[in-house]
Amino acid sequence: MLTFNKIGLLIPSLFLILVPVSLAQQVQPTQTPKPEPDYVTEKSFKSKIFELKYRDPDNLARVLRQLGSGFKGAAMSSNTEFKTITVRDFPENLVTIEEAIKRLDIPAAPSPSIDLHMHVLLASDTTSNTNVPVPNDIKDVLPQLRETLNYRNYELAASIIQRLAQTPYNLSSSGIAEISAPGSDRTAMPYEYQINSVSLTPNGTGAPSVQIGHFTFSTSSETARARIQTALNIRDGEKVVVGTATIRNRALVVVLTAKIVK
Repeated sequence: MLTFNKIGLLIPSLFLILVPVSLAQQVQPTQTPKPEPDYVTEKSFKSKIFELKYRDPDNLARVLRQLGSGFKGAAMSSNTEFKTITVRDFPENLVTIEEAIKRLDIPAAPSPSIDLHMHVLLASDTTSNTNVPVPNDIKDVLPQLRETLNYRNYELAASIIQRLAQTPYNLSSSGIAEISAPGSDRTAMPYEYQINSVSLTPNGTGAPSVQIGHFTFSTSSETARARIQTALNIRDGEKVVVGTATIRNRALVVVLTAKIVK
């Protein structure tokens, strides 16, 4: 549009065109985030069954699980019946697990056996022709017994030898001993014993000792009832007086010797 001023000059009229800001700016399209690539696919995993010869599969699998990748879909299972461990994981993890099995699936070191020799003695102040003499291997214990107990004579009631060959070391048994009795040549004395919670522990010198957490020896009959119960520690080859119990005018004495057999 043109206008004339007073001096006849033609002046163009100025128009301001307002454009909304929303139209002036370029609309940015909304970008959808790309999903992270999934590297765990059927083609990435391999499966393998490992056969064990010596170790327990459940125990060994608990150690090997830390060697897995931990990715979703990886798995490890054990079977005690077939002694196998089945693994599904990346090939490099399978190699690591296989190497660990070769190192760990070996025979366990054999546990030493423990020979226990138990002498059961009857102490009294009387002697008879039917008394069974004390064996020579524990005669050196008699002076100690005579100093401790008020009995002069000792006879052998029973001599028991037991071997503890497998852990856990536990043992229980019974028997019948023949002992001298007033008015008769010999009489029967039933007995039973329990030896539980046995372990090998180092002593002050570092050598192994036999630790017995529960020892019980008892007799039960019409003429003899007694019970000895204690815990004790025995050095290899040592003779120990386990305990004494009174049977009327006598005393029941148990002497125990332990020997470690490797």
